[in-house]
Amino acid sequence: MFAVAPAAARAQSCDTILPEPGADSPVQRPFSSMALVRLRDIGVYDLAFPDARSIGVSPDGKRIAFQIRQADPDTNSYCLALIGLDLRAGSRPVVLDHGGTLIRGSYDLRGKADFPTGMPKPINPIWSRDGTWVAFLKQDGGVPQVWRADADGRGSRPITHIPVGVDDFAFTEDGGAIILLFRPALASVRAQLEREALRGYHFDDRFSPMSRAAPFPAAPIEDAAQVMDLATGDLRAATDAETMLVRNRSGAPATAHSYARNAAGDRAWTELDTRPGPYGRLHLLADGPAGRPTMCVGCGERIIRLWWSGDGKRVQYLQREGWALSATGLYEWTPGAGSPRRLFVSDDVLADCAPADPGLICLREGASSPRHVVIFSDRRRAFETIFEPNPEVAGLAKGAIERLYWKNAEGIEVFGDLVLPVGYAPGTRYPLIIVQYESRGFLRGGTGDEYPIQLFANHGYAILSMNRPRLIGVLRGGRDGAEIDRLNLEGFADRKSVVSALDAGIQKLIDRGLVDPERIGITGLSDGATTLQYELVHSRRFAAAAMSSPPWDPTFHVALGPAAARDFVAMGYPALTDNAPAFWQQFSLARNARSISTPLLLQVADDEYLSGLEGYTALREAGAPVDLYVFPGEHHIKWQPAHRLALYDRSLAWFDFWLKGERPGWADPAELQRWDAFRARHSDILDSR
Repeated sequence: MFAVAPAAARAQSCDTILPEPGADSPVQRPFSSMALVRLRDIGVYDLAFPDARSIGVSPDGKRIAFQIRQADPDTNSYCLALIGLDLRAGSRPVVLDHGGTLIRGSYDLRGKADFPTGMPKPINPIWSRDGTWVAFLKQDGGVPQVWRADADGRGSRPITHIPVGVDDFAFTEDGGAIILLFRPALASVRAQLEREALRGYHFDDRFSPMSRAAPFPAAPIEDAAQVMDLATGDLRAATDAETMLVRNRSGAPATAHSYARNAAGDRAWTELDTRPGPYGRLHLLADGPAGRPTMCVGCGERIIRLWWSGDGKRVQYLQREGWALSATGLYEWTPGAGSPRRLFVSDDVLADCAPADPGLICLREGASSPRHVVIFSDRRRAFETIFEPNPEVAGLAKGAIERLYWKNAEGIEVFGDLVLPVGYAPGTRYPLIIVQYESRGFLRGGTGDEYPIQLFANHGYAILSMNRPRLIGVLRGGRDGAEIDRLNLEGFADRKSVVSALDAGIQKLIDRGLVDPERIGITGLSDGATTLQYELVHSRRFAAAAMSSPPWDPTFHVALGPAAARDFVAMGYPALTDNAPAFWQQFSLARNARSISTPLLLQVADDEYLSGLEGYTALREAGAPVDLYVFPGEHHIKWQPAHRLALYDRSLAWFDFWLKGERPGWADPAELQRWDAFRARHSDILDSR
C-alpha cells in the first residue's frame, strides 16, 4: 500500500513508521497504553508554536513533504522520517529520509538562554526551486544541521556543518543559496561558564536551581545569519534583508504579529487592537493602493494563522470563534474587495495550512481522530483526507464523545468534552476523571499528554476533558502580560473562575445521572495543576488526584531563582520575607496539610521537583496519602517515550486503586504494597476527623 525507501535504508529505520495495509480493520480492540504512546505524529503543539510550518509544498504545488515521528518506549527513542507525497488520487507516501534524534525546542526565559523544553522543535521542509530535493533540519549524533533529501527517495545527506548547529534556514529568493540562522556566541558563553566554574559560580539571574545546579547562559544571546552558496559551499555574512527573510519578517511592519508575503511582495499581517477591551484582539491588514494599508472590515479578532492563496490574490486565515472560542473557522479575504468569506467552520483543529495546486492542504485533528493530512475543496466546502498516519485507531475501542457547553458562576462561557466509558450502560453511575486544561483536537492525554483519556474510557471511567475559561485578567481589560497576571491573582480571581467552571461541569454530569459523586478523580499539569492544588485546599469533592507539576508553597521562589522570584512578587505573590499567612492559607498544600485527605500522586520532572518538596514533605508529615515520582532528564513537558508509558500506566493504576478499590494485576507490586499502607493510614485519618 505504501512505497518506502530502498531496502538497505529500510533495514536501519523503524518498520512501523508508515502504517501497514489493512491497519484500518473494523475489528474492535482495546485502546492500550502502548497503542496510545506509539501514535504517529505530524507537526507540533500549535498553541506553543502558533506560526510553525510543518508542511512543505513543492514549487509546482503538486507534492508535499512533512516529518513523521513515532515514539518507541522499548528503546526510549523516536522513529523519525521525512515523507514525500504526491497530491493525486491513489498516491502513496515515500520515505525520503529516516533516522536522527528528536530535536527539542528551547527558548529564553527570565534572563536564561536556551532553556530546555520537552516539546519537539517544528520541522519545516522546504523544496528546492527545481522541485528535485527537499531541505530540512536533522540532528544525527550531534547538533541540528540542514540536510537535503532527494524527492524520489533515493537518498539524503547533510548540507551544513555548523559547529553550534543551525536554528533555522530559508532559501534566498533566487534559490541558489541557503540562509542559515544560528547563535555562534553560544559556544563561547558555555566555555566561559566552564572557566567560571573553577572559581565558583556567582548566584544571580542566570540560575534556576530546580533546573540545574549551574547557571544558564545569560540571555539574550545574539543570533547571526550566514549565506551558503549551494554550488560551492562558500559562506558569507547575510545582509539585513536576507536575515529578515529567514525570520519570515522580510518587509514586515514593526507592529505585525502574524505575517505573510506573496510572490509579488504584497504583505498581509495582524496587529494588536489598542482600543479598550479584552487583550489580544487583532486587526487584519494588507498592502493597498499607494502603499497605504487596507484593513479588513468584518474579519474576526482572534486570528491564529494567515497566508496568501496560491494565486497570491486572497488572504486566507484561521480564527477562533463560537462559544468560548471553541470552534476554528477558515476564511479568505480579497484586500479592497469587501468583507471576508467563511469557507469552513468546525470544532476540529486545523494546525497548519498551505496552498497547493489541487487545493488547500492542512493538518487536521478531531476529538476521536489524531492528526492527519487533508485537502480542502472550495467547490464542495469540505475537507478530504489524503494521508492517514494512524489508520489503526479506527479499530481501537473508544468511548463516545459529547461536546458540552456551559457557563461558570461569573457567566463566562466554558466548553469541554464528555467521554463515556466503553460499553456505557444508560442509568449507571460511573467513576469520573477530570482531565485539564485544553480540550481542542484529538483527546489524547490533556495538556502535556500524561492522562490517557481513551485508556481511562476503556477501563470503565467517564472523563470530563475541560477547556479552561478565558483568563480573568484578559476579560477584565489587562493591557499587557504583567497587568493580566496581577488581575488573575488578585483575590485568586482567575483560579476561582476555573474552579467554578469545573464544579459546574461536574454537577451537570451528576445531575444527568452519569457520575458517581463519591468517585471523582482530578488530574493536572501546569495551569491544571494549579487548579488541582486550589481544589484540594477548598474542596472535599475528589476521591483521588494525580498531579504532574509540583505544588506551589511559601518557599517555591527559592527553587525558581532570583529572576523568577521577582517576577512572581510583581504578579502579587508574597515575598519570602512577607510571611503572608492569609494568602498561603488560601492556596498552600503545606499550610493546609493536616486538613487535606485526598490521595495525591505526584509525577514530576527532575528539573521541577525541588520546588514542590515543601508541600510534599508537609503532606507526608501529616500522614496524607501522597506518592512522589521524579523522572530524570525531563522538563515541564515530558518527552521521553518510556516515561510517557509509565505515566499512563501508573495514573490508571492509581485511579483504579482509589476510585474502584482494585489492585490491578499489571501494576508494580511494590507500588501496590505502598498504596495499601496509604489506604490503611487514610482510613485512620478519616475516622479521626
